[in-house]
Amino acid sequence: MPTRYIKIDSLARELCPLVFRLYYVVRRETPQHQLTLTQASVLATLAADGAARMSVLAEREGVRLPSMTDVITRLERLGLASRAPDPADRRAVLAEATEDGTRLIAELVRAREEFLGRRLAGLAAADQAAIAAALPALRRLLAVS
Repeated sequence: MPTRYIKIDSLARELCPLVFRLYYVVRRETPQHQLTLTQASVLATLAADGAARMSVLAEREGVRLPSMTDVITRLERLGLASRAPDPADRRAVLAEATEDGTRLIAELVRAREEFLGRRLAGLAAADQAAIAAALPALRRLLAVS
């Protein structure tokens, strides 16, 4: 059987809008609690990984430190994050999720998983299997630098 070559540019052209649309639908159909994408991403990072320096968070999100300060200030006002001096370097600041912040992220994740679960359950078994089979390749795609 001959090897079938895939046109990379065509694949990228089809995959990109599908990924964005899927994320948009999930986000639109599940509660957001007035968080921006960046605020939700930072809070999810803090909830999953624990306290982090503001500079590390800014680099991870691709924003400048003053912008990250604004993000954390907003999360603090909502009672979802707090900050304190870094014990290893008192000049640096650590941000961390509060219990309410961690609980909110868990609720958002659960709501998104339930929404996607309902959508997946509505697909044919062959489509479910195809999506499951694609997951390892999608993970590798994210890891490519």
